[in-house]
Amino acid sequence: MKSISLPVFLVTALALTATNLTGCTGNRGGKKTEETAEAAKDGAIGAPGTPKLITMEEVDDSLNSKIEGERFRVTYGPQDQWTGAEEPLVTIVEFSDYQCPFCSKFTDMLHEVVKDPAYAKDVRIVFKQFPLPMHKDAQIGSEASLAAGEQGKFWEMHDILFKNQKAMTRADVEKYAAELKLDMDKFKAALDKGTYKTQVTADLDMGKQFGVRGTPSFFINGKWQRGAPREIAGLKALIDTEKKAAEQLIKDGAKRSEIYARIMKAAKDKRTEPPPENKPRPGAPDPAVNYAVPADGRPSFGPEDALVTIIELSDFQCPFCSRVGPTMKQIKETYPDDVRVVFRQLPLSFHDRARPAAKAALAAAQQGKFWEMHDALFANQKALDDKSIEGYAAQIAGLDLAKWKTDLADPKLETMVKEDETVAGKFGANGTPAFFVNGRFLSGAQPFEAFDAVIKEEKAKAAKFLAEKKPAKGKLYEEMIKGFETELKVPPPPPPADFKRREVLTKGLPGKGNLKNPKLTIVECSDFDCPFCKRGADTVTQIVKEYGDKAAVYFRNYPLPMHKMAEPAHRAGIAAQNQGKFWEMHDLLFANKDKRSDEDFKAYAQQLGLDVTKFERDYADPATAQRVKDDMAECGKMEVRGAPGFLINGRLLSGAQPFERFKLVFEEELNGGFEATMKKDAAAKAAGGIAKPGAPAAPAAPAAPARPVAPTAP
Repeated sequence: MKSISLPVFLVTALALTATNLTGCTGNRGGKKTEETAEAAKDGAIGAPGTPKLITMEEVDDSLNSKIEGERFRVTYGPQDQWTGAEEPLVTIVEFSDYQCPFCSKFTDMLHEVVKDPAYAKDVRIVFKQFPLPMHKDAQIGSEASLAAGEQGKFWEMHDILFKNQKAMTRADVEKYAAELKLDMDKFKAALDKGTYKTQVTADLDMGKQFGVRGTPSFFINGKWQRGAPREIAGLKALIDTEKKAAEQLIKDGAKRSEIYARIMKAAKDKRTEPPPENKPRPGAPDPAVNYAVPADGRPSFGPEDALVTIIELSDFQCPFCSRVGPTMKQIKETYPDDVRVVFRQLPLSFHDRARPAAKAALAAAQQGKFWEMHDALFANQKALDDKSIEGYAAQIAGLDLAKWKTDLADPKLETMVKEDETVAGKFGANGTPAFFVNGRFLSGAQPFEAFDAVIKEEKAKAAKFLAEKKPAKGKLYEEMIKGFETELKVPPPPPPADFKRREVLTKGLPGKGNLKNPKLTIVECSDFDCPFCKRGADTVTQIVKEYGDKAAVYFRNYPLPMHKMAEPAHRAGIAAQNQGKFWEMHDLLFANKDKRSDEDFKAYAQQLGLDVTKFERDYADPATAQRVKDDMAECGKMEVRGAPGFLINGRLLSGAQPFERFKLVFEEELNGGFEATMKKDAAAKAAGGIAKPGAPAAPAAPAAPARPVAPTAP
């Protein structure tokens, strides 16, 4: 790899060039001309038709004082891959891992941003490799993407790898390379020789230099951000702030082409990560407080009368839960007589095999074989289908497989899992792994040292309690928690929907659920080509399942301009609705985002048994196209600004939020809405008291709030 001596590079547009520049070759949406197809590679600066680079050495420090906030010198150069604006106001440098599920979600967000007309000319994304040791095939994925980039196909390989996170072996990446029609001899040679190992290592070293410890981590105009925002709106808010700052920098005298170079000129060349504050996040347990988290006879190792009991809440499909295994082993070896570990189940909703795995472990526990199954499941996180799990059970010595199958089908296991989930929610453990060390909270895959410090403190306190109270043998923890906090005192965040009622029309919309007399009327504004809308659709399925007797769910068409093939897909949905098959078509369209031709839509109609002639006529009818426009206008009228957007009894909830967030709004609506909450708050205040913890803080009621129009079945 060529050594780059200049510390930072920025692209400027070439003056009077005939080439239509869209960023690096291989950029999303970018096209290479025939003249530059061979010469211009991803990041191959200096090839015909590619832009000039500006370094921070080419700018002075006269504007350093204008750069606000803590910035870090996260540089990039010709060896790096980027996409987006030619002269960006905002540069996002992303450190990512192809096998990290959170990185995949963040990639979807970034993809949406660079395709959004509101940001396309202002934002650039730079990709840095940061394969984590826990992801055994992430390194080969990193090298494969760079080898593909050498042939102008970095972003294509990037997308394939994120779509196939569980299939990233050498054989897998060679298959993807063949699909991309790469020069296979050249591609294989790059992997065999380890051509790009040095570049991957350089990215890792840079990340560590600036405090990157996990993925995704990103720097936006040099400002450090850890983790992905929960919603794209959060990312856009960060971008908007930086965009305004960049525009001010231009007013202060900077050229647009110099923005990132100017920022880097003023940035720090190293980041020292401050020690973590021992303060609870809003809605999270306080690490300094002992919470009365019960053991309830769940599977455990260590003596029953141990001075310290650790309640572990875990998910068998969570990579971070697997990562903490060696730490728990070290605790067991270091404190064989003083620590007991109790395992409780917390299968996360986005891990589709976590719940079956939890039940499999509990079924094994009925024969005293929980930990054997526990180890097998964590060792095989990528193979948790029913057949594989049964295979692990069959390999456990002394396990009666027939009895295990019988126990696995017992409804009491589902009850146990739900009880564990309730305990987790009660004490604010919303992610995995989570631990309570004699009731004190530790979040995530912490190193042994973090556990050891708390264990030592709690061991001393427990020894004193034992000497003074002398509880019965095996009852120490049970007696201690009687004096612990019995619930989380930090109030959860308010419901995510706003506090405004809108007049929501439902006539003519496709709907499902209780369409006659619902207590919850939900109108979804969605886009069939939006990945976040797909998640929203999955949440709608869960809503209908759990609230179907109380809720009516309706669909409005809201194709975003950036998704060119979304509008035809929505016309196909309407044409299917005309024959009573909207939801069936809805599912097909979300499941097949890459198939958007007229012939594809016709094939879906045939698959659903529709009258194809009528379908094609309705699909092409100008009235259908107008219906899509009308829906978009109505969503806009309801103040929907992105997809998906949900109107819940006229209240706007934006984004593909977790089901639990929807439930907060539903429960409030079923108990009188935010208006009732305000009355309770006002009454409590008048009486000199305070509102019950957990009640959302609501603003003043809007004048003459509008109620949703009674739903009408289509």
